[in-house]
Amino acid sequence: MMRKIIDIHAHTSEHAMRGLHVTSAGLEDLESFAEGYNVARIVLMATYFPFKGTGLTNEDLLGRLYGDRSLFLPFGSLDVMNNFTEGLSKLSKLAEEKKIAGVKIYPGYQNFCPSDPTFFSLYSLAEEFNLSVAIHTGELHHCCSREQREQGNRKCRRNNCPIDQLGHLAEPCQMIGAIKAFPRVNFILAHLGNPYFSQVRDAISLFPNVYTDISGQFLSGTEEDTEEYRQFVVEQIRQILRVPRGIDRLMFGTDFPIQSYADSIALVKALHLSVEDEEKIFYGNAARLLGLS
Repeated sequence: MMRKIIDIHAHTSEHAMRGLHVTSAGLEDLESFAEGYNVARIVLMATYFPFKGTGLTNEDLLGRLYGDRSLFLPFGSLDVMNNFTEGLSKLSKLAEEKKIAGVKIYPGYQNFCPSDPTFFSLYSLAEEFNLSVAIHTGELHHCCSREQREQGNRKCRRNNCPIDQLGHLAEPCQMIGAIKAFPRVNFILAHLGNPYFSQVRDAISLFPNVYTDISGQFLSGTEEDTEEYRQFVVEQIRQILRVPRGIDRLMFGTDFPIQSYADSIALVKALHLSVEDEEKIFYGNAARLLGLS
């Protein structure tokens, strides 16, 4: 029997994909992959990228999930740096109406420190409604579109992208203050914190409310996806599993359309774990976190 999978970290878009392993990333594409790989649930992230002026708002994401879309679990988000108060109010309403399964925030892509007490009301909301908080951690990609760079956008020039100075905000260690202050909130340090793997290991070893996922380690089907790099990532995952209870904090994820389902599954299979431990990564840990059976 094929294993059940929960993808704890994915995205959807109605725009054409360029330079990725897929040409489209619509809900229908995800549903097709889910059928092929026995994916039981896919967590979809709302996105707010104010420097780029793009994203997928809570309203737009939820508007796409009409009809029978039980495969998908939405994580809401907000523009912390420009519209925190109104964004928090909207998230509170969505949480009260049980329309979101969690929240994702984007330090580095937005100019804020996630452990600044100014923003602790966001974690209080997560605690009140038992929502997990996913945080982008690790490498930041250029915030400007190709068109913006070619046009020399005044906010986002080719050699002066605003986020070039904000990479430190996406280091996992920046989250520690919030993790300490809200021990009843589960925090997901996304993408293994790549390349700050050791910071994620430290957080998992110190705090029982910290999780991570294997999503977005490389662009599938591109020159950065090499056998040598895959082996490097697998070894980083093994080091997380050596941390006490590390096997209970690691979750399957793709960051679709960045990393393919086949490649993400291959990363887990390359660990050569027991059936029981594989099941924890593929399904069990995320099911526990999300309150699923």
